[in-house]
Amino acid sequence: MIRRTWTHLTLWLGLLAVIGGALLVATTPRASFGWFAYAPLSDYAFVAGPPSWQTLLGYALVVLGLVSAAFAAGRLSVRRR
Repeated sequence: MIRRTWTHLTLWLGLLAVIGGALLVATTPRASFGWFAYAPLSDYAFVAGPPSWQTLLGYALVVLGLVSAAFAAGRLSVRRR
C-alpha cells in the first residue's frame, strides 16, 4: 500500500511546474523584427531589450519545478520502507 505524503505531492507539483514552464516558454511569441534592417557602417549598435514576462515566468517555473522535484525525489530515495 502506497501512502500519499507531502513529498509525493511536492514531486508531482514540481513535475507539473516543469511541464507548464516549458510550455509557456515554447508558446511565447518571438520578436517580429529581423537582422535585415541595419546600417552596417553606422556607429549605432543594436541592443536587444529584456525578454518578455512570459519567457521569464516560464524559466522561473522550470527552475522552481526542477528544484522541488529533485528535492522530493532525493527525499523519497532515502526514505525507509
